[in-house]
Order: sequence, then C-alpha cells, then structure tokens
Amino acid sequence: AIRRKVFAHKDDMLTAAVANIDEPLKKRDTPVYWHIAKSGGSSMKVYYGCMDLVLATQRGTMEGHEHDKRLQVWVKSRKAKFVNVDTASDEGIDKAKRLGLAKSGLADVIFTQNPPKLSAMFRPNYRARFFALFRHPIERAASMFHYSQVASWEAREDLYHPERKDKTFEQWLKEYDQIGEFSNFYMKRLLNKFKFTDEDLETAKEIIRTKFIVGLLTEMEESVERFDKYFGWHDKEVRPECQKQSIQTGYNRNPHDLTERGGEAWNILAAVNEYDLPLYVYIVELYHKQGELFRENKAEETA
Repeated sequence: AIRRKVFAHKDDMLTAAVANIDEPLKKRDTPVYWHIAKSGGSSMKVYYGCMDLVLATQRGTMEGHEHDKRLQVWVKSRKAKFVNVDTASDEGIDKAKRLGLAKSGLADVIFTQNPPKLSAMFRPNYRARFFALFRHPIERAASMFHYSQVASWEAREDLYHPERKDKTFEQWLKEYDQIGEFSNFYMKRLLNKFKFTDEDLETAKEIIRTKFIVGLLTEMEESVERFDKYFGWHDKEVRPECQKQSIQTGYNRNPHDLTERGGEAWNILAAVNEYDLPLYVYIVELYHKQGELFRENKAEETA
C-alpha cells in the first residue's frame, strides 16, 4: 500500500494541483514536459515549437527578456514562440511563479527539469499535466558523460567537462570518487531528496503511474503519437513535417559507443542506481499498460 505522505515537501507532486492522467482535460490545464537530459528533450522542444505552440523553456529570457517585469509571449527566429520566463532554473521557476505563469495560460507547453518545484505554482483550478520521455538510467548516464566531453557550446558550466575528453567512460568511473551525478537521477528529481528507502521507490512509482503520460526514448515516434493524441495536437496540419524535422531526424544528438550491458562501467553504475533501475523497469511496464488507453481511444474514434 502507498501512504499518501511519505515525504513532507511543500512541492509534493501527489496533489490535486497536478492532474491525474485519467481525469478529463480541462481548459485551464497546462501540459508540462519533464525534460530529462539526453533523453530526447531537445528534439521535443524543436518539435513543439515547429507545431506553432507557445513554449516556456530556458530560452524564454533570451534577447533581453530576462529583465521583463510582466509576462508576455515573444517570437524568436523561425517563428518559435516563447513566454518570457526561464522554467529550467530554480531561480527562473521562482520568478515564473511570482509572475503567475501557471494561472496565465500563456504557455501551451512548459518544459522543466524540476517537476516537483514547478508543480508548486499550480492550483486545483489550474492544474499541471505531466508527460516525459524516459531512457534507461545507465544508457542515459553514458550519454551524459560522452556529451560532457564535447559540449563546448553549452552555457551551463556543469554540462561541459573538457578534462574528460581523453578518458573512456570506464576510466573516468574508476578514477572519479564521486559519481553522484549519475546515481538515482529519477528518484532525486521526483522526490527532491538524496537518500531513499523502498517506501520512497513506491512513492515514485505512484507519482509516475498517476501523474505522467509515459514515453520511452526507444519508442519515440509512438510516444509522441500518444502525447499528441492526449493533448489534442494530433490534427495539426504541420505535424507530419515537424515530425520529420525533429522526431525522426533528431536534434542535439551525440553519437557514441554503447556501454556494454554487464561490462565494468555498466556494473559500477548499476550499483549506484539501485532505485532508478527498478523504477525504470516499472516505467517500461507502465508504458505498455498505458498503450491500452490509446488503443481504446482509437477504437472509439473508428466506431
């Protein structure tokens, strides 16, 4: 059984301000995408920008908009539309909350890397609706390492580590005595804590089961089909071309050698992802179970 309050945080996601996925969509609900690094999030931003949706991302405060005192939508090059907030950083989320982003309804999709913190700006009469693409924790960690070797274009200092350039992933894992950045990432982000119990794992499962439309990076096209059907974007005329440009082709990808399952690096990471690994297994099972919902909807449409 799941106890309602396993952890006492003001930004607990198990609240009425975050809609359950089986509840009917309301006009004032806002789709919120959990941008999990190196899990297709950049492609999703390009895709929904192409779909002519207004986005709230870290790009909202570019071109001088970090100084804005009121919310507005502005148009970047190639007609991408942004709300003038930064929903990637904690400071930006705090400002967006003060300016009333959630209540305003200006954003068609909000992207964030901190779901619990962002969910705190919503209320039961204007709710968040979460969706995300998930990736195997060890494969995601390997991708993050290889990306950090080359990502000189990144504005965030923690994303680029040129000192790793001449090391293999296995070498770095053995030499570096703090691999916390690669341990139980999903659990940390969902629960806003760093030490876990089996009860915490059950709470994380409950959050994912009730609050998220689940997608898998390995099933990206089908996942996007589900997202678009759920949120009512499936009939947009530009959709096929947008899919071709961003979902099928991909954006900000960084090809690298795969981490061998059962190899040294894999085993090191498995040892420090003792909660994320079973959580991901549950997410994959949930993805297939949620597929029944979309098959039912399709049958109703054709009946």
